[in-house]
Amino acid sequence: MQTSGVNSVSIRCVVALLALISGAASASVVGVSSAADPGKEPARFIDCHVHFHDTKAGDLDKVDEWMKANNVHRCIIHPLAQSKPKNDAERKQMLENYAKYKGRIERFCMIFDTEATSEADAVKFLTQEKADGAIGFGEHYGAGLKFDDPLNMRLYAACEKVGLPVMFHMDTLRNLDDKGLPRLERVLKTYPRCVLIAHSDWWKHLDDGTCDRLLKAYPNLYADISCTTKRSKIGRDKTFAREFMIRNADKLLFGSDSGWWSFKKDAEPMPEFALVDELKLPKEVEAKILRENAMKLFPVAK
Repeated sequence: MQTSGVNSVSIRCVVALLALISGAASASVVGVSSAADPGKEPARFIDCHVHFHDTKAGDLDKVDEWMKANNVHRCIIHPLAQSKPKNDAERKQMLENYAKYKGRIERFCMIFDTEATSEADAVKFLTQEKADGAIGFGEHYGAGLKFDDPLNMRLYAACEKVGLPVMFHMDTLRNLDDKGLPRLERVLKTYPRCVLIAHSDWWKHLDDGTCDRLLKAYPNLYADISCTTKRSKIGRDKTFAREFMIRNADKLLFGSDSGWWSFKKDAEPMPEFALVDELKLPKEVEAKILRENAMKLFPVAK
């Protein structure tokens, strides 16, 4: 009888160990870590498009709290003119901030088209930024320029050489293009190894089929889904939105365009967080858009 008791205990121990191994393996396959509270579901989103300050001590601690509150496992911060480091001391602090959250809070880098006097100049700047942890370029505004202006082309060429994806903004004042987006298409053809991530008014070209056509034709074009609900058919026609996302599931990234304004007490989460639930996407499509496509484009450095 004593031997039987030992066997029973041993079996229970083995079963418990196998359960632990199985749980760890499952988390690894999904590619997301558990939330800080073990009672919560695993974090759901990789947010590829946010704007937060990052040059002062403690800046990213606030971002980390925002991420926990919004079920964001990982996010990518895009600098704006008002949030870029203004001097060497701010840059040093910024790099220290990101080192603390490596693999959880990432950053893109940005220079204005007038800041680089040549392609070689831009390559030098971007090479250093990449060495210091930048995983992309943007948000690229091209203020007052056509999308394929020579000043912009210089930056795309440099990003292709260094290996940094470009997140671009587009509207009636920035990175200008025409119906059918021929200037964007020219860039996609000219720099096939430069990944471009579409945003903002790019989504206004859904109705005529331009977005579908370009996503299908060019392996180097992706789009983040921020700014869709208020600027495009995505927000007006949920049936169309669902079908579009299913068709282009391999080329879409979750982005909310949240920022320091999201820290206000009365701030509502950006509508893209709710959009994915409203569309009731197939689980495999949802996984690609919310996490997996981002993991392929931006693998976590080891």
